[in-house]
Amino acid sequence: MWALTGFLLGQLMRRGILVILFFIALLMAAPTHGSEQSLGHGKWLNLPIEKLAEMADKDFTDGGSKDTALMCYTIIANRYEASMSQSQKVHCKNASMRMWSIYFYDFYDYPKCFDCLTQALDIANEAGIDDANIYLGFGCMYQTISEECNNYELGTEALDYYRKALTVGIKTDDVEHTDMAATDVLAMAHSQGGLHQIKDIWQQYLDQPLQGGASVLRQYNEMLYQAFNNVEQNRLDEAIAVYDKQLQLIDTTQYTRLIYFTHIEKAKVYAMRGDYRNAIAAVRLAERIAVDLEMKDCKLEVYGLLSRYFRELGDRETQDLYFNRYYMLKDTLTNYQQLASINEMEFRHELKGMEQEMTDIKRHREVMSYVTMISLGFLMVVLVLLYLVYRKNGELRRSNQSLYQKNVEMLRAEEEERRMRRQLQDKEPLATETIESTDPEGDIKYKSSHLSDEDKQQLLAHIQEVMDNNEEIFSADFSLERLAMLCGSKYKYVSQVINEYYQQNFNNFLNSYRIKEACKRMGDVEHYGNYTIEAISESVGFKSRSTFVASFKRITGLTPSQYQRLAREESQQ
Repeated sequence: MWALTGFLLGQLMRRGILVILFFIALLMAAPTHGSEQSLGHGKWLNLPIEKLAEMADKDFTDGGSKDTALMCYTIIANRYEASMSQSQKVHCKNASMRMWSIYFYDFYDYPKCFDCLTQALDIANEAGIDDANIYLGFGCMYQTISEECNNYELGTEALDYYRKALTVGIKTDDVEHTDMAATDVLAMAHSQGGLHQIKDIWQQYLDQPLQGGASVLRQYNEMLYQAFNNVEQNRLDEAIAVYDKQLQLIDTTQYTRLIYFTHIEKAKVYAMRGDYRNAIAAVRLAERIAVDLEMKDCKLEVYGLLSRYFRELGDRETQDLYFNRYYMLKDTLTNYQQLASINEMEFRHELKGMEQEMTDIKRHREVMSYVTMISLGFLMVVLVLLYLVYRKNGELRRSNQSLYQKNVEMLRAEEEERRMRRQLQDKEPLATETIESTDPEGDIKYKSSHLSDEDKQQLLAHIQEVMDNNEEIFSADFSLERLAMLCGSKYKYVSQVINEYYQQNFNNFLNSYRIKEACKRMGDVEHYGNYTIEAISESVGFKSRSTFVASFKRITGLTPSQYQRLAREESQQ
């Protein structure tokens, strides 16, 4: 319970700080008189747009913190003003597009995506900037939702946006986004009724002069048109041959999504031929890419196709497997409520434009002043809560560290005691100190036993020798009978000695040795650092994770995950 509490507290702190800085960024962008002078914003909020963009781009492209990048981009985008220089307006527009990318590919928050794209489009229109990438973003978002919701109208809207992106790309000589838009136009047109509806824009694309020879994407798109045209003319074998040429052309990690897309389209053609085994094989290749790169939208498509194709083969068990995976993943992505949210966001955007035209500056300032006071009150409450969370988290951590150190010291003391016992045994085999029984009830329970005190001491020495030196105790099948056999005694005598001298039954006695060995292995980060809790548990003889966790907590005071984490932290110091 404490591990979960600590984790939740840490997450709350991190997200709480992000919310505070994000809200401050919004307040900073609001045209409230004297706001920047009075709020005492942090150093990030005072940085120039160019510096913020440099920091954010570094995190965005180099695999850094997406939260940090998102916060910086938010500050940049909300600083937009008509009086800015053209280069600063471009930074604001680009920041909105990067925010869209993060919300789309990392958070799957489509209403936020719509906000960011709309903001980017507004800035571009006001600044007189033509940007094909904005329309590509709209098309990608609507295409994804149309596929997940099976909504034909949204697919048509996606195609319109892709056509717009291609038109703008050609107009601005933006070769990269022109090629990307051409691919999307072909794919959407093929799925939305056929290539005949894009003949005009496709010819414009082909008429573009080649700079230094045809690019890989240009060649790929020309082949894609051939493949789709073959499919629409029912020349399926020829279509598959073209797909094979495409895969040879783009066999590189630079075009991973295109490789995925080609495998999927090839699988669909196999399915049209009724060749579901080859269709499944093609989808499997696409699945490997989607899983390796954690592309959730692609995994959703893969699971849907595999479920359908295995159904056609009559493999009900595998069909159900992928059917369940499909719906489990779909629940974590977009649903119909998000679709409704986007329609609502479109309406709210139009309404916002009309309100801005009708609202005078004085009223705006009064409203923003009121919002600022409410916001400051909210920030104060959040800061107090964060402080309390921080203190509680610190107390939990210190308590866990103390327990961890006590267990480490105990293990060292026991290891030293074993070492000394081995030395004594080397000098006088099986000799041991006389240990008085401290269990009066045990004396009564075993009063019919024929063991003398000397016999008990000898048997105790045998038990200790086996438990200290025999790796067999970490076997899941190790039993009281096996311990008695190794000690050369009867199991009831072994049980009696354990009960009298250790005041516990055999299972608890055995588990204490296993838990201590588990602690040693977790502390040996060099050799066991990559082991999971389950692997550690099984390696010391536990069959059940729940039994292992309960025994571990009872003996050490910590859960296995807490102990493992503290051991790893200590090894890095």
